[in-house]
Amino acid sequence: MVMAADDAGLFMQPQPGAIDLPPARRPKSLRKRLTRRSRVSTATIFKPANSNETPEEHFPLQTVYTRTSQPRFVNRYDSREILLVVDGSCINNGSVSLPSIGGCSFTYKGAGRSGLTTTFPFSEGEKGEGGTVGFPLEQTGPGGEYHIASSNRAKLRAVIAALEFREWQEEGWKRIIVATDLEYVVFGATRWLAAWVKRRWKTRKAQQVANRDLWEEFHGIISRLASLGTEVSFWLISSRSTIKQASTLVQDTKDVAREAASVHFDTSAEEFTRLS
Repeated sequence: MVMAADDAGLFMQPQPGAIDLPPARRPKSLRKRLTRRSRVSTATIFKPANSNETPEEHFPLQTVYTRTSQPRFVNRYDSREILLVVDGSCINNGSVSLPSIGGCSFTYKGAGRSGLTTTFPFSEGEKGEGGTVGFPLEQTGPGGEYHIASSNRAKLRAVIAALEFREWQEEGWKRIIVATDLEYVVFGATRWLAAWVKRRWKTRKAQQVANRDLWEEFHGIISRLASLGTEVSFWLISSRSTIKQASTLVQDTKDVAREAASVHFDTSAEEFTRLS
């Protein structure tokens, strides 16, 4: 499906770049059930050319007009690669007595024409063109099943939203680098997924793999991107690293995920909804 030239996607309103919630919120699932006979695609690990650079130093915000009129975080060492920074947050994560509430966020460009940096597309009356998108973690998955919120699920959901937010391959990018601080997401996407499927969605300890619905959704997205010539890689930024602490981009994305969980959580979080 061909997307609009600006960053409104299917939320486009008459004003350029604005994001709004479409009237029809029925998800179009990419999910294909993965069984032991399935051919499993995996993402790759990104190794920075300079390990001392923050994400915004390694991927400075710039506009490559041969691909899009919108600014992207482009690899200074390879202009065919862009960066997406993702995060997720969960209030009462792991609690058995209190309800858990999740929030997700991703950053794909800088501030919009209005100067606003953040957009919460599911909030009533909210429109914007900011380069950071925040939304509450839905209570149901793409198949309609109910799931308890967790930090792991929120961050994996943020990855899915970021990768399907735009038709990135149509802009000509050869590789999308997803930056996160969560090993569960990075190693799940690059190492564990194939093994989980082979073991009928069981861990090494014979426990049921959590968030199977989102992992299958993720697999469908990266498989489609690969078939269109765009690779997905993950950049694991350690939680305690000086790079993470020095990165305004990473910290701001994290703050938006927390805000999405604590301020913007409402009935819009009941059903799985696509942002594209």
